[in-house]
Amino acid sequence: MLYKTLWLLMLGVGLPAALLAQPKPESTPEPATPPTAVVRPPVEHYAALPLLSGMSLSPDGQRIAVLYNQGDTTVVATRPVAGGRLVPVLSTDNTRQHFNWARWVGNDRLVVSLRFPGQRYFTGTVETRLVSVKADGGGLLDLNRSERNPNSATLGRRTAQLQDRVVDWLPGDGRHVLLEQPEAERDATGVVKLNVETGGRTTVLAPAKGARRWIADAQHRVRAGLFYDELQGWEVRAVGPDGGAWRTLWRFKSARDDAAVWPMGFDLDPQLLYVSALHQGRRAVFGVRLDDPALPRQLMVSHPVHDVDGGLLRAPGTGEVLGVAGGEVGGDASGGDGGDSFLWSPPWQALQKGLNQALPGRANRLFNIAQDGKHFLMYSSGNRQPGQYFYGDREAGTIALVADTYPELAPAGLAGKQQVAVKARDGLPLNLFVTLPAGRRLGDGGAPLPLVLLPHGGPQSRDDVDFDTWTEFLASRGLAVLQVNFRGSDGYGSAFAAAGLKRWGLEMQDDLTDALQWAVAQRVADGGRVCIVGASYGGYAALMGAVKTPELYRCAISFAGVSNLPDLILTQSDFVGGREAAEAMIGRFWGDREQLRATSPALQAARIRAPVLLVHGTVDRSVPVEQSQQMADALRSAGKTVRYVELDGGDHHLSRQAHRLTFFREMEAFLDQHLALR
Repeated sequence: MLYKTLWLLMLGVGLPAALLAQPKPESTPEPATPPTAVVRPPVEHYAALPLLSGMSLSPDGQRIAVLYNQGDTTVVATRPVAGGRLVPVLSTDNTRQHFNWARWVGNDRLVVSLRFPGQRYFTGTVETRLVSVKADGGGLLDLNRSERNPNSATLGRRTAQLQDRVVDWLPGDGRHVLLEQPEAERDATGVVKLNVETGGRTTVLAPAKGARRWIADAQHRVRAGLFYDELQGWEVRAVGPDGGAWRTLWRFKSARDDAAVWPMGFDLDPQLLYVSALHQGRRAVFGVRLDDPALPRQLMVSHPVHDVDGGLLRAPGTGEVLGVAGGEVGGDASGGDGGDSFLWSPPWQALQKGLNQALPGRANRLFNIAQDGKHFLMYSSGNRQPGQYFYGDREAGTIALVADTYPELAPAGLAGKQQVAVKARDGLPLNLFVTLPAGRRLGDGGAPLPLVLLPHGGPQSRDDVDFDTWTEFLASRGLAVLQVNFRGSDGYGSAFAAAGLKRWGLEMQDDLTDALQWAVAQRVADGGRVCIVGASYGGYAALMGAVKTPELYRCAISFAGVSNLPDLILTQSDFVGGREAAEAMIGRFWGDREQLRATSPALQAARIRAPVLLVHGTVDRSVPVEQSQQMADALRSAGKTVRYVELDGGDHHLSRQAHRLTFFREMEAFLDQHLALR
């Protein structure tokens, strides 16, 4: 249930205008610590959600909206850029629903996206909805749509699962957006023009079967669509600026297909479409002329090492495409070495260069520009640098710090990462990131350290040099941390990603083993004091490491990890295209069943020697909680040492701060016990 409250005391109205620090309660001084003792920073500094995230700039550039986290409460709040009171608008305690984002439509009203766990036909889902609200907290309006079900005896209402996909924000309109409108019980999606002040809808494009995404041009006409069919795969269609018949531009079987072309958006020229496609084995951005039947491509942006990530950055006042804004903005570990912006508009290119000179060694990402083209927001983060939001003025040539996302974590006290290139046993190059406790560096001759091997989730993801709380927390406890971009990780081109297909628990796991053996050989790690820790796919890799190479690990920790691959494939089969995607990534349910069983930790629990910590949320919609329940039962049946912690109402992302704190404390205690850290 969504509710509004006046959290004046909790928010501390009257906070410093820059929101640079939260008030600290008075406390009794701690007894003096002996000089030889190692003082650990509070776990809360690392387990906390970012103080604020999802910042948005009003079209006139005069106000910001932000998601403000305080304890288990998240508040949508607004404030003048120039300073003054933080005005609470909407609030949630994150038990039932969470805010995805809040964005301005006009200068006085926000549209807010919410998500919550749902259930459809006995299948757990993530549902999204939209509301709009005035910047002062008044005028709350439900923007969701339901349909009368003609087949129901009770004439009940039905609602679409995902209702927050905006096609076009219609800059300069101030009252409307173009919104995707899916049919609730039919695989079809159309587009409507939504009045955010009244909730009224006007059909722009009738629902089309198989439509997954619609794209409008700079003149606000819906001109391109991405379609999916379980038998045929993906198809990109487009229509001319003056309408007419839709035509197919590209077809490809899967998201991993080398022929895949993903539409991004139109230039001011309505015949120029920007797309993401392969260039020399890596994702790059091209411009494509739609008025030429040959669909010639002009390379706009590429990178010699990484795929080019991110979306188009557009000047709202003119509709001009400025380039690609890299990475995910405002999250924990958002972008890093692949998260820079790549701008091709000369004035904005010069601005980006100036920002990089002013804040060197960081990823500086422009992400929100005011209607006048003069004012903008930027998110900046880097190695040993938690994320910061800046407000820029192009005319004055200035940027001003608006807020720190982790004000309790001073860069000077952080450990930072060091990047190393090694080779796997079959010669495949691997990128590693090593984090050592503050004051230690690779090659300094220090004694080997207890180490955490920390495989990332996904596995369609990657680690980078950017700040993240997990590595800094572990390093603050005296641990070395090793992260590996094993084969199958994203960002290093199609061949590297494809090398991980159907190789869960096989070469993907061997890459982790090879990296760990490198760390032991280099005397980075004490080979007798290693724990493998991960979340999601990383949780699977932690469990599989304890199965496959039990002699290497003193303990294993899995948050929301996969343990039974055949069951995961069956779960994914409940979703449109889910089985095909899962089988392409993991293996065929029937054809590869022996391999899947051999690489399912819950079916191989007897091989595990190390104590295991399992933590899982009960409403996880990415990896069902039953995966950890099965693992715990299998370990107990095999007589192994296991601690299982279930987070009531917890999701896949530790979205509730109490759950994050529980997990970090459980992890700390488990590592202390089994790696003898205290």
